Amino acid sequence: MMTVAQDFDLATLKPHYGAEYFQGAEYTDYLGDRAVHEKTLAGHLRRLRRYVAPGGRVLEIGCAHGFFLEMIQPAYPGSLGIDISEAAVAHARRHGIDVRAGDLLETGFNTSFDAVCMWDTIEHLSRPYEVVCRAAGLLKPGGYLFLTTGDFGAWLPRWQGLKWRQIHPPTHLFYFTRPSLRQLCGRAGLETVRFDTVTVYRRLHSALQALERRHGSSASGRLARMGLRLLPATVLAWGIPLNLLDTLCLVARKPARREKTD
Repeated sequence: MMTVAQDFDLATLKPHYGAEYFQGAEYTDYLGDRAVHEKTLAGHLRRLRRYVAPGGRVLEIGCAHGFFLEMIQPAYPGSLGIDISEAAVAHARRHGIDVRAGDLLETGFNTSFDAVCMWDTIEHLSRPYEVVCRAAGLLKPGGYLFLTTGDFGAWLPRWQGLKWRQIHPPTHLFYFTRPSLRQLCGRAGLETVRFDTVTVYRRLHSALQALERRHGSSASGRLARMGLRLLPATVLAWGIPLNLLDTLCLVARKPARREKTD
């Protein structure tokens, strides 16, 4: 596991997650790209269904605008989320999604959960171990933790080093490998069940805009700019699947209580 050198508390981090975070600062157009985000989230829902029976209750940490929570409501009613972005929480609440604004470590819940999900969230946290411990404490015995994050041990970051696209503090603070996540979960009392990689969908228009912004006058930046200018709108709207094997999904389980014997 690698971390940035500087410490960031919640008060320092929170201003980075205003409305502009989702509209130009980190995402090109988060709400406009909802359709492609939902394609990615559909894959997460398939993973959830493999382990958690319908009717279970799910907590999503870092739920943003509530797209995943809205998607799972038919199968997992009563699920809820939490996020530090007040702008995202307000949007979710306007659409009838049960979302709390705040930090998990400072928020009380009067229920336990069959699953806790952290989709592309753990790398944003200033205290990831404490949050995983808190998540484990909120799980029912036999419940599952699901998380996705960049895999710092994959071939691409090993090749690119500090130029890897997922290294961008202060919004990404920690960088994990499979062994470090297994160790972290073990320390929190969770058993690692499975690792796999994640296929992420990106709208071509947003992907080219991000490439242009990141690489500027380089050849790839110029190519992205040309694509934005020349490709028809119908093509730019395509949702492109991307799996560079450097984004992983972890499934971990809280051990069930042992039955007492006479």
